[in-house]
Amino acid sequence: RYATAEEGARAYAATPEGIADLAARDAPPPPPQPQLPSNSELSSSELIRSERSSTGFKGVYKVSSGATPYYAKVYRKGTTVILGRYA
Repeated sequence: RYATAEEGARAYAATPEGIADLAARDAPPPPPQPQLPSNSELSSSELIRSERSSTGFKGVYKVSSGATPYYAKVYRKGTTVILGRYA
């Protein structure tokens, strides 16, 4: 789990799905064989925001009010892939 929604959004944005979302919102397309950025390399402007999500970020979900109340996930080829849950 992530301590903040922004941490979860960084994990989502570093996935192939996040990179595709960035490209879809008029970001420059990734290089032909991109090296995926690490979570810390992504700036706040590169995170995928969502008006429909209660966290404000696509792929980030709030599950509790504990020390790490957020987790990130993507749907890949019909399967849910959990990107991180931290205690």
